[in-house]
Amino acid sequence: MKKDRIFVYVFVGLFVLYVVLDFMAPKPIDWKVTYGANDKNPFGAYILNDRSADFFDNGLNLSRLTLSELSEANEENILILADQVNIERADLDNLWQILEKGGNVLIGGASFNSKLKDTLKFDSHFEYHFLNQNIFEAPETTISLFDSSRYSYPSTLVSNYFEIEDEEEWKVLASINEGPIAITKAVGEGVLTLVSTPGLFTNFGLLFDDNYPASAMLLSQLPQKNVHYTMFYHSGKGEPQTPLRYFLSVAPLRWSLYLGVLIILVFMVISSRRKQRAIPVVRPPKNATVKYVKTLGALFYRERDHKNAAMKLVNHFFQQVKEKYYVRIEFNEKFYQLFASKANVDREHVIKTFELIQSVKAQPQIEEKVLIDLSRKIERFK
Repeated sequence: MKKDRIFVYVFVGLFVLYVVLDFMAPKPIDWKVTYGANDKNPFGAYILNDRSADFFDNGLNLSRLTLSELSEANEENILILADQVNIERADLDNLWQILEKGGNVLIGGASFNSKLKDTLKFDSHFEYHFLNQNIFEAPETTISLFDSSRYSYPSTLVSNYFEIEDEEEWKVLASINEGPIAITKAVGEGVLTLVSTPGLFTNFGLLFDDNYPASAMLLSQLPQKNVHYTMFYHSGKGEPQTPLRYFLSVAPLRWSLYLGVLIILVFMVISSRRKQRAIPVVRPPKNATVKYVKTLGALFYRERDHKNAAMKLVNHFFQQVKEKYYVRIEFNEKFYQLFASKANVDREHVIKTFELIQSVKAQPQIEEKVLIDLSRKIERFK
């Protein structure tokens, strides 16, 4: 038990040490592109959400609703940011309905699905880049806005651009040397704005070299109305958060959980092996009555006390008769007949045996040959 406690103390100490060291270690930067309104990683949208009041009077209304679910947002603004904008037929119909009724929609996407491109008659040049710390090593690309202002960004952040079939239908808001990266046009009573570089609205894009006026200029295409920022088109409806899911989503907590489970399994294996013991063989108790009688008989025989030895032998015989044959001992003809039939012994032998017993009881002392004769007669009943 003491060794088990030492084992537990050692593993608990190691676990606490691991958690402390992991907590004190510098946290690695998460370069995953999320566009999440509460994500502070470089490509989250925490700053956009936190400073949304600087762009819009009422800030942002956050949701994971589809355009179909937002179809009642008449004369309001909708903001969509995603790596791959995939708007299906039903959502596309509702998009036109929102625009026709005076809603304004800004969609920032690195790529767009073919249905949307065919309907709006544009194409997009898409180059996939791994966005990580190497972004600072990429050469810079200059963005020119429609008001003649210019801003420089890493080329991997702003490499995608549009190809427009009818240049008179679209107004170019921003462009790079290869082509436009932000275009807009009126649809019904509303305005649709497309941006091929959604990274401009992330934490990194807003903070890079104080270039936030470029992002603010593009956001100004949405008038001062309620703005619905839906994250559905990048991360879906989202999954319900549970304590276990949260533990598994955070690397330090996930590994601490794995380590705890491993410690429990190791402890159970070691503890179970240490506590196994050989099962002792319990032998049934031996009947030592006969040995006891023989020992007493030998003792009395050496002392020449034949009468006492004979009486011990008789008492033991009577006890066996009662326990084995369940008869009451009486010195009469009826008992002799019953006992002879149960013991499967001649009636004459039964009579001679019990007559000899009565003779031994009546005499103060007996000879050795009488003791031997009595013993032989009794042996026949065993």
